[in-house]
Formats: sequence, C-alpha cells, structure tokens
Amino acid sequence: MYLALLTRLMNFAVWSKVMIARNNFMNECHAPMTPIEPAVAAGTNRFTGLVVLGILTLLLGGLNDSTADDITTLDGQTYTDVRDVSLKPNGLFFVAGTGDSMKGVTVTYTNLPDDLKEKYHYDPYEQSLAFARQDQPILLTKNLAFSLDNLAAARQKAKAEKKLIGFIMVWDEFFVRSHPMSQGSNGGLAHFYDVFHDNLVLVFVRHESELDKVPGAVKAGFFGPDEGGFAPNMAVVTADCSQFVCEIPYGGKDSDGQIREKIFRQKIAVIKAFQKAQQKEPKAGQ
Repeated sequence: MYLALLTRLMNFAVWSKVMIARNNFMNECHAPMTPIEPAVAAGTNRFTGLVVLGILTLLLGGLNDSTADDITTLDGQTYTDVRDVSLKPNGLFFVAGTGDSMKGVTVTYTNLPDDLKEKYHYDPYEQSLAFARQDQPILLTKNLAFSLDNLAAARQKAKAEKKLIGFIMVWDEFFVRSHPMSQGSNGGLAHFYDVFHDNLVLVFVRHESELDKVPGAVKAGFFGPDEGGFAPNMAVVTADCSQFVCEIPYGGKDSDGQIREKIFRQKIAVIKAFQKAQQKEPKAGQ
C-alpha cells in the first residue's frame, strides 16, 4: 500500500516540476502567460513541498515502527513492538503488537525491572502524589503500618527493600475514614499514607504513650525544630534507625492537601539527596 501511494506521490511531484519548467521556458521566450498560469506555478511549488513532507512522514513513520521497543516484566512476560508508552497511576501503559494482535497493556510498577523504570522516567513519589490528589477516601486502621512494638520487623523489611523508615506520630482518634486532601489531622494521616507507604516503611507511634520509646534518631525529628506542633508528622530515618534524615511536619492548623503537597515535595527532595549520597558512599571492605 505504501509503495503504491509513494509511486503516485512521486509521479505528481514529477508532473509539478514539468509544469514549473514549462512556465520558466515561456518566461525566457517572452511568451505571454495567461492569468491562471502564475497561480499554477505557485501552487505546484507549494504542493511539491507538501509532497516531499508526505514522503518524509511515510519514511519516518516506517522507521519509527521498525525501532519499536520490547518490554520484559519481572514475571517473565515479554511484549514486542511496544509504543505509545505513558505513566499512569496504576502502572506503565503501552500499546504492544501489530495488526490484529495490537492491544493496550498496563503493567504495575512493581512488575517492572529498575532499568525500565529509569528508561521511562518513573518516579514513585510523583505517582504517589498524583494518586493522593485523586482524593479517594481511605479507611485508616492501625494495621496499615508497623507498630512500635514490631519495630524489628519494620527494620528487617526496610533493609531487605533498601528503604528508609518513616515514623508517623499519631493519636488514636485519627483512625477513621478520611480523604487525603482534606483539612484535619485524619486527612493529614491519609495524605501521609498515600504518598509514603510505597516509598518508605511506615511505623505508627502513639502520641499518648510511645514518644519516649522511639530510637534517638527519631527523637531528633519528633522533638526538633521542624516538628511544627501538630500531628501527624513524620520522622524519616535509615533502615537501622541510626541516622536521622528529615522531619516532615503536618503544615499548621489550616493544613490541607495543597499545603501538605508543597511540604512533601521539599522533604522528598531531601530524602532523594540523602539516598543518592548513600549510594555513592563506599561499602565496608571496599
């Protein structure tokens, strides 16, 4: 099909050039030109440019098809002729296959190898922030995070997954059905959960009875200058709880989703910088 179309376009381009040559010849011979002929000459010049553009588009389109990517997921599934890739809240979306086998596919980010996440510019924090902005209600329960009594398991998980730990200061009254972008402490807790539960290992700390039981690095956040005087707030530390990374405040008495997102973005930048610096540090024995 492309070959037939290309042939017709090329034939028209040749005819256009013949018309231009004829007009040039008549000008050189000082022959009179009818009023319609200048328009034909101008039109053929413009159309010749369109023809060339069309040919280039066809060729580049074919080249684009020939360089389509393949994607292999962590569970071993391979998709060929991948194109139209985009980041969605629930996973990486793309079109795979050709002809009758062409279909849209969504692969969860947890099923993608790290090199593909980097290739398609996946940022887990951006995805979490975008999901929170949808303001879907969440039933907050204490089993959404580790308890301080189960800190050993939290540390083990953080070490295995190479994550930091976020200790969230809470009151028992926060655990109700809540919207993450709303005002109020329960909304704030929902917001903290939506944005950070996939990126950190979370531990709930009861304000009523556990503030004096947290590791020293956590106290540096809970009792530091950035705590802000309102709960929930979160102290971020290393997986072994030996180093304080940053304190993320609630945002004041008028805090809502927009206010908190600005704060979260600032602190996420601190977290990323810390993790980047950690990756550059030489490991023991090197």
